[in-house]
Amino acid sequence: MPERGRASWSAILEHPSTGVALRLITCLLVLIFFQVGYRWGYADHRGPGVFDATLALDHMLPLVPQFVVFYMLGYVFVLVPCLAMRERHDFYAAAVSFSLMLAVAFLMFRYMPVHMQKTLPLGDEWYVRWTRFQQNMDTHYNNFPSLHAGLNVFAYSLLAWQARRLSWWWLPLPLLIVASTLLIKQHLVLDVVGGMVLAAAGFALFRTLRKRPARIVFGLFLVCFSGLLLVLLTHLERLGITWRKIHRFVEAGGSAAELLGAGLLALLLFAWLSRRRAGSPR
Repeated sequence: MPERGRASWSAILEHPSTGVALRLITCLLVLIFFQVGYRWGYADHRGPGVFDATLALDHMLPLVPQFVVFYMLGYVFVLVPCLAMRERHDFYAAAVSFSLMLAVAFLMFRYMPVHMQKTLPLGDEWYVRWTRFQQNMDTHYNNFPSLHAGLNVFAYSLLAWQARRLSWWWLPLPLLIVASTLLIKQHLVLDVVGGMVLAAAGFALFRTLRKRPARIVFGLFLVCFSGLLLVLLTHLERLGITWRKIHRFVEAGGSAAELLGAGLLALLLFAWLSRRRAGSPR
């Protein structure tokens, strides 16, 4: 390729708007990959080959449907890799690690299924309805490792690595998100332990990748991005299914004021993370 052509492509890739668009598109592709992989993971799980990992501690832990608030915040906080990574090289390394963590979890869902009998809460309060909605939307099989725990701990690890002085302020949130997986009876204790191991492996991979040359990490990102794009193009119907799930979630929730409050809280989290991206020391 001529020097002028390479310079033009370099300018496009380095433009700030290109970086923002790439992060948003990556979020969408990961969302579709999650849905497709999750569905593939629990297909045909019946009878032999399904493990019961329930411990005595799982029976001792109470059902606290109010913790569904923290569980839902986990869907926002998990986007830290897209929002909080200042350098594009670090974003590419985080995105590759994130994608591989999902792939490993889906393989475990498929070939090492862990069954969980969920306890549905009773009542008509909004947080009870949200808990029932979440439990009914998820399968009884895709439990080990807990992605809700693993991905949010991974996200917090990235935040702590990049902005150590700020990380202690955020520590209660991932702790509450992890606790919510147990207290709304979405996961077993061993699922959470598996999620912690997955998070540690993902963060170790991120630290390894960011030390590699930029062209190698960017090449790995392009491979993952192309794979995620292929998943989207072969499962376009998931876009409509995703929208219908969001609509049913809103219908299952509380009043308009409660939904507005949750949305504002998510926007504040987005704004805070985006503002801190450029100014927080490592």
